Amino acid sequence: MASQIDKYTILYGRLSQEDARLGESNSIQNQRLLLEKYAHDNGFENVIFLADDGYSGTNFERPSWKKIEEMIERGEVETLIVKDLSRLGREYLQVGYYTEIYFPQKGVRFIAVNDSVDSLVESSNDFNPIRNWANELHAKETSKKVRSTKRMQAERGERSGGKVSYGYKQKDRDSKEIVPDEETAPIVQRIFSLCASGKGPKQIARILELEQVLTPAHYYYRKYGKGHPGMDMERPYGWSSNSVAHILDNIIYLGHHHALKSTTISYKNKTRVDIPEEDQIIVKDTHEPLITQELWAIVRDVRAHKRRPPKHMDEPNMFAGLVFCADCGKPMVLYRTEAIKRSQFHLKCYTYGKKGKNYCTPHQIRQNDLEQVVLDDLRRVTHFARMKERQFAAYINAKNSAELKKEINALQKEVDSMQRRSDELSALFKRLYEDNVLGRITNEQFRRLSADYNAEQKALEDAIPGKLERLEKLRASAANVDAFIEKAKRFKTIDELTPELLRLFIERIEIGERAKKHSHSAPQDIRIVYRDIGMLDSQMEEGEQPVHMVTLPQNIDELKKLLA
Repeated sequence: MASQIDKYTILYGRLSQEDARLGESNSIQNQRLLLEKYAHDNGFENVIFLADDGYSGTNFERPSWKKIEEMIERGEVETLIVKDLSRLGREYLQVGYYTEIYFPQKGVRFIAVNDSVDSLVESSNDFNPIRNWANELHAKETSKKVRSTKRMQAERGERSGGKVSYGYKQKDRDSKEIVPDEETAPIVQRIFSLCASGKGPKQIARILELEQVLTPAHYYYRKYGKGHPGMDMERPYGWSSNSVAHILDNIIYLGHHHALKSTTISYKNKTRVDIPEEDQIIVKDTHEPLITQELWAIVRDVRAHKRRPPKHMDEPNMFAGLVFCADCGKPMVLYRTEAIKRSQFHLKCYTYGKKGKNYCTPHQIRQNDLEQVVLDDLRRVTHFARMKERQFAAYINAKNSAELKKEINALQKEVDSMQRRSDELSALFKRLYEDNVLGRITNEQFRRLSADYNAEQKALEDAIPGKLERLEKLRASAANVDAFIEKAKRFKTIDELTPELLRLFIERIEIGERAKKHSHSAPQDIRIVYRDIGMLDSQMEEGEQPVHMVTLPQNIDELKKLLA
């Protein structure tokens, strides 16, 4: 233990970000000047100054404060002097513990200059509990104000500071407005394009690493000289699948501001927790987007149905999540192994593969054949949309008007019925509760019946949003003919079927069973549902028959001749 003459007088300053906003009077420099003058005027020797800048008074996990505690434990501190009690902290119980228990036990004299507190003068401590309570109340009120301010900023679409998302940069040094970063914006766009082509985050990360693209953290470090403790300085190109996935899931690249995704538990507990999605704030069109809504939708679709390809195959299944059995509605599964040629890869009904012929039939179709049929039909439909816009729009609108109206009406009736039932269940539960309180039914009856009502209502609450979303899509689809025509104009020649084209134009493909079992020459119904315009299952132009009902021969050359 240090001798009495070797002990230190610690001058301690603290300033939180909230305190800094209140003005210069609380600045670390002003605290230091005040404390050094007090120590000099009152004859304190062996003085050192320590401070924590940017740390909340409710959090005692501060670097300099932890150092002071270590010095106290070693018996190196004689006196601790602060400007006022709030500089020590704003947590009522913790500050009380230090001033009433810890410092006296360790023989440390404690002085709060502006509060006239000196532990050597017993009467000066009489109002400490009230001061501590007032300081904590101040922290609580400040926290509420800060949260309120941040919410208002978020609702206005303003950034609250912090590091700018990869792909963007600040418009200028003092601005919170963001603009595309000419160096990283193309990389973000490429990541989305790679995903749209069917590649997953792990594959994309591997491509970026091979091409020696700096990771977001290393790019930020090299450009601004700021890093973080977890940076691996040995792997500047070491992209992770998590980094890629974070970019693919970030709506900032659509030009939208997404705020209040997480918060702290309370002004005392700084542990961060996620905020429920419904309480987060999204403000649209606050800055220039890096990708289109169209590409975003394709990536969402790919990510929702992405399946890892077999280890021996790098090529992803372009039809994943798009092809379904026309009878049971389950997905069609792609069967491919090293033992068979690519020309023999085929899709088969999931139900049949898992449960057998008693539940469904194979609905089998070769991948090459399906690719050719879809490519041919896509060429036909987009050609018609480009060359005869008015006729195409009239055809689609006429086709959709009756079918769409019928489906919308049926779905609306279903939604109305579900919502009425949900309201009935709420009323039933209320009456049930009243009957239980009044003794008309037993607790056991109440428990059993309320459980049934709650389960039914929960099922309805889970189902209704999906029905409403489908209803909105149906109502919007009637006005999307122009969107399809615009897409068709962008692709005047379609030489091959790519995953991007497939997802861009096609929403769903349904495979029917062949008219004759085990026959490779019997007709097979293939129904293609296009995005924006639905299924074209009838004659579009005089003398032109649709290719959805086709006879698929084993020989792909014969198929090409048939479709020519």
